[in-house]
Order: sequence, then structure tokens, then C-alpha cells
Amino acid sequence: MTIKELEQLVGLPRASIRFYEQEGFLSPQRLKNNYRDYSPSDARTLKRIKLLRQLHMDLDSIRRLEGGELTLTQALEEQLAALAADRGALDRAGEVCQSLLDSGTEYQVLDPEPWLEELERRPAPSAPHLERPRDSLDNTPSPWRRFFARRLDTLLYGLPWLAIQLYVFHDYQTADPVSPALYYTAFFIPFVFVQVFFLSSLANTLTALILEPLFLTLFGATPGKWIMGLEVRNTEGGKLTLTQARNRTMTVIFRGEGFYLPIYSLWRNFRCWQACKDGQILSWDEDLCYTARPKGLVWRVPLLAAGTAIALLSQNVLINVSYQPPHPDGISSPAQLAENYNAFHIRRVPGASEDILFDRDGQWVIELPWHDSPNWVVDTIEFSPESLGTAFSYTAVLDPAALEEAKQNYPPYQLDQAIDGDLILALSCAARPWPVLTSKKEIDQMKQELEQFCSAPLTPPVTRLEQLFSCGVRVQAELNAPGYVSMDGTAAQLIWGEQPDPAHPITVHVTMSLA
Repeated sequence: MTIKELEQLVGLPRASIRFYEQEGFLSPQRLKNNYRDYSPSDARTLKRIKLLRQLHMDLDSIRRLEGGELTLTQALEEQLAALAADRGALDRAGEVCQSLLDSGTEYQVLDPEPWLEELERRPAPSAPHLERPRDSLDNTPSPWRRFFARRLDTLLYGLPWLAIQLYVFHDYQTADPVSPALYYTAFFIPFVFVQVFFLSSLANTLTALILEPLFLTLFGATPGKWIMGLEVRNTEGGKLTLTQARNRTMTVIFRGEGFYLPIYSLWRNFRCWQACKDGQILSWDEDLCYTARPKGLVWRVPLLAAGTAIALLSQNVLINVSYQPPHPDGISSPAQLAENYNAFHIRRVPGASEDILFDRDGQWVIELPWHDSPNWVVDTIEFSPESLGTAFSYTAVLDPAALEEAKQNYPPYQLDQAIDGDLILALSCAARPWPVLTSKKEIDQMKQELEQFCSAPLTPPVTRLEQLFSCGVRVQAELNAPGYVSMDGTAAQLIWGEQPDPAHPITVHVTMSLA
């Protein structure tokens, strides 16, 4: 029989039947459509439980009766003793109620102290069964269990889209850390908000709409819900249909998660937490049965922590591996060096999407077409004939025609803009294999060493600098800056001095090779 037929036969609500089933008193068969099929034996068990519960017998005693650990005579004798204690407690409470009634005191002027002292002087006996039993599955499980289950699910849903972004579309906007300044600025500039937040929330929404309905339809729970002992079923006790699961997921995303938009999402989470705490049924759980297993939190919390750690580790691995250049294990030609360089450039420069190191008529040239302000210009990269792409030199030039304009409108030039860090990274693949799981750390280390290198003291107008980077690349730079002096005794920035007339260009001749 179905659960609806069992309800009518036994006279118990559906939530109570599900509760007794979860407690192990019932063992219905599963039909092909995954609905429960209850037997006449289940109905008799429920009627026996109904009788004993109306006699205020506790579930543990009933469970022992079902398991043969206790006879009915023993159970009834224990229950009579408990009911006698209840009767004594009720009689004592009745005495105090009658005395309070005889005093004729109104509530507004009631002095509780004498009556409390009377109860404490001769307290009522223990009464284990005075409270009315509440045998029903709670349709609003712990909001904290639901919250942490959802957070783990959100992390897992983000992994497929992150992989597609990095390895299919080569879009690194949401994978790489957003600077705090850009993060807070995005709330006030619509275009930046769309780039930083909206596209990411849209991706999370689409992934959740694909994966969560499948989990609910196939398993009745998502990974996070399964770990936290949560389950979503329809009113018949079966798994949700794909349409039910999809509708529920859409409502959760828009009304529960706030479309995954920052701040608004937190506000929606808080409102849902309040509703759960107040015992309300959330809109997406109406006409569904959302249940929580009462036991097992001792091992569920460590499992949740482990699942979260695995999700974060997977996220970190996806991001780090995406830094791999086309030739991570070595380069054997200028063309392979150029491919590595362009891969690092696109990854490291926000908004970059095109190659900038090209072979133009037998010469390798770096083109920077998007710079409107005067900047260092790299002419030709010259390779040593015997190097097979592992040793080269170039000259970065600051055009003298732009010096006067830059002097008036732009801050001092940084020397590390002339010494291309992406070339160092590209060449480092010839020194040793590019690391897989510490790629971001490798780039940060190179940037730090480059800043130290460019901050070495210089003696105008000509200064020679040399350093062996930890990635195995040796960099030599010769700066020729007539009319300029260093800032604070370092070469990190050049400040204006007395320029010759006519103005001479500032040049940096850079040579890179393997150690």
C-alpha cells in the first residue's frame, strides 16, 4: 500500500509515518518508481506504536519490545511506575493551582515569590511523560546544517565552470585574485561590476541549474546534503522528478542565494536562516519533505571539513595547472619561446587576449598596440645563432619625442617595465620543467626578484646590472639614461633631471640566458 493509504488505515499523519520509518520501526519495499510499498505488517506495527505512545511509553521501550529485549509485561510495569510519578507531579501542581486560585490574585499584581518558595519547599516528583509526545519529522532541519551543505555544494558546482573558463575559453578574470581596490570599486561602476561579479554569478547559476537537479533526481540529495544527513523527497516519499528538482533549484538560487551576488547573497542567506530558525517552511520546500537525520554529527562535521578541503584543493590545482605554458618542459627554438611568452602575457596581463611577440620578416618583435601613453618600446629581439632560443638580447627604448609630454603628465618611469618578466618566465622553461602545482608561487617569486633587481643602486648616466634568478635565468641590463637620476638612490623609478638639448632617448639593453 502507498503512504497515503497507510495514513488513512492507521490514522497517523505522513510525517509521523516517515519518522517511525527513519527510526527503524518500518521496512517498506521499494517499487520500480522508487515509491515505498508498505505491508500489512507495517500497518500492524504502526497501530501498536500508536497505542503505546498514547499510553506515553517512550520510543526506547517500544524499540526494545520490537527487538525482543523486553516483554510486554515488563514494559507495562515500568510504564505504570512512570505514570504514578506523573500522577504525583500532577497532584502537586494541582494543589498549588488550587491554592493560587483560592487566593483570588489577579495576574497584574501576582507576587510569584511565595508560590515559588512553596514549590521549592515540597517539589513535585519527577514526571517523565507530562509533555505531549511530538513524533514528527521536522520539515525545517537545522539552518546551520543547510547553510554548510549549501556552501560545499556551491564550491563543487564552481569546479566544472572554472575548468571550462581556464582551459576552453582561457578566461582568467574570475580565477585570479581580484585586488581589494578593484573589488570595492566594482560596486559603484556598473561595467566593472558586470566584469567582476555578474559574469561569475551567471556562471555559478548555470552550473547549479545543471548539476543540482540531477543530484536530487538521482540520489535525493546533493553531496553537501548527503554529508550533513539531509534529504529532499516528494510527498509520496519518492525522489523528485527532474521538473520538481529544477523548479526547486531555480527558487533556491534566486530567493535563497540571491543569484550568488556578493553582499546581496549574504543578506538572502541571513533571511533564510531567520525563517528556518522561526520554524517556517521555505518557499522552495513547500509540498516537499526536507528531512534531517538526527544522529551522526560527530562524524559529519569532520567529513564536511574534508569535503571542503578537497574542493578548495581541487580549485587551487585547476588554477595552478592553468599557468602551464605550451612548452613547459623545455624550448628548442625562438618560436617555442614566443609561444611560451604569449601564454604568460595573456595570463598575467588583465584584459590581454592576443599574442604580442611576433615573427616579422625574420625578426622577433614585441608589439604593444594598446598603450596610449608613452612607454618603453622593444624593437627587435636578437637570438644567438647557437642558442636554439635559450639566449637573446633586446633594447627597450623610451622615445625622446615623448619625454617632454611624459615629464608633464606621467609619473616617473619604472625600470622593471623595460625588463620583461614574461620573457624571464618563458625562458625559465628551458632551465628546468615548469612547476605544476606551485605555478602562482613561481610567478610571485619572479616578480619579487625582478623588483629587487630593478631597485639596485645606479650611477647615472650608464649603469650595468646583473642577477641570476631562482628560476635559472641570468639577466644582464645596461641602462643609459642621460639627464636622469634615480629616486631615493634606487633604479626602481627614474625621475627627471637636467635633460640635454636635444633630448636623448633612454635605453635599456637586456640580455637573458640560462645560468
